[in-house]
Amino acid sequence: MKPMEAYVKKWYEALDNGKLMGMKCNRCGAYEFPPVPVCNNCSSTDLEWAEMSGFGEMVSFDFSFQLTPNFAPYQSTYHAMVKLDEGPTIISWLVGVEPGKFDELFEKLPLKVKMEVQKREKYSYPVFRIVE
Repeated sequence: MKPMEAYVKKWYEALDNGKLMGMKCNRCGAYEFPPVPVCNNCSSTDLEWAEMSGFGEMVSFDFSFQLTPNFAPYQSTYHAMVKLDEGPTIISWLVGVEPGKFDELFEKLPLKVKMEVQKREKYSYPVFRIVE
């Protein structure tokens, strides 16, 4: 197995400590997520690591009834598209919502969410929970 790239390792280490990291452009101030070496807003390569708040709005979601083999041990789940307060969009798991709430959730969009860290196997992942 190929070793993990340094910036990917740094991202997972930050998650292990409860932090969601992205890159912030020193030229225009835009945040990049996932972390990339070039700003998508102004093409600058002058970016640095920046902790992101983990807050945002869930703007869309879906419900997965059938999981891929790698995720078969986990129950069916919601996947949320979240526009982070810093600007980038992330797709991840939505936790704390019972199956069968699809229509109810859809009518309330967009919904405020907060990132939490969940451990699956040996890696930490950002997941989101609706905040009232």
